[in-house]
Amino acid sequence: MPDELTVVRDQLVVYSDFKLASRHRLVEELVALRGDISQQLDVPVSDEPIHIYLFSKPESYKRYIDRHYPELPDRRAFFVESDTRLTVYAQWGDRVAEDLRHEVTHGYLHSVIPNTPLWLDEGIAEYFETPRGWNGLHLAHVQLLDAQASKGMWKPDLVRLDKLVTIDEMTQRDYAEAWLWLHFLLNTTRERKLLLQHHLSILHEQAQAPLFSQAIFAAEPDAAYAALDHLRMLAAENRVE
Repeated sequence: MPDELTVVRDQLVVYSDFKLASRHRLVEELVALRGDISQQLDVPVSDEPIHIYLFSKPESYKRYIDRHYPELPDRRAFFVESDTRLTVYAQWGDRVAEDLRHEVTHGYLHSVIPNTPLWLDEGIAEYFETPRGWNGLHLAHVQLLDAQASKGMWKPDLVRLDKLVTIDEMTQRDYAEAWLWLHFLLNTTRERKLLLQHHLSILHEQAQAPLFSQAIFAAEPDAAYAALDHLRMLAAENRVE
């Protein structure tokens, strides 16, 4: 376990098996991410520590994960929540910024709303894994969904997403669709953004809420068509083919 060197910044406690500057730009970005999430989603912040373990070599990372979490699939980073601890494990590499933004978003969210439904949890993480200043735009997801929608192979189905309960059930397309719904809710109209924020406030205050798909379609029966139009607009704006 990389515990030789430690950097503590606000809610984050970062352990590494290599020297990491206390003001490393990635650490600073992750610190700022907490404010971005709180502001965009209108959720409170927590002081519960999020423990981040960074491994300099893929081999040492894989060896540790295989030993302690053999049931987990082969991935570059993980968020793990127990009754007493929020933890992120990641290997240092070319995509570590994206990986950490995603997994640390889970940490920030679960520190205040531990019962976030799966698709919403992943949609939020996919939204905030993008670099700051991109307004959550995830070009790979736009490309995937637009290509499949253009061939008649996919259309938004939030009711189905709302039924998913384990990560194993989610495909890459499901992650992309979860992201699309978040981008649609946060980046189109004030009413849609408030609907998302209200749902999260219910989850925070009451620990449970009706299915979010029910609330969305009650407010906007044609939301699926509007989300698809939003996708097409993003694809056209970014010349995704």
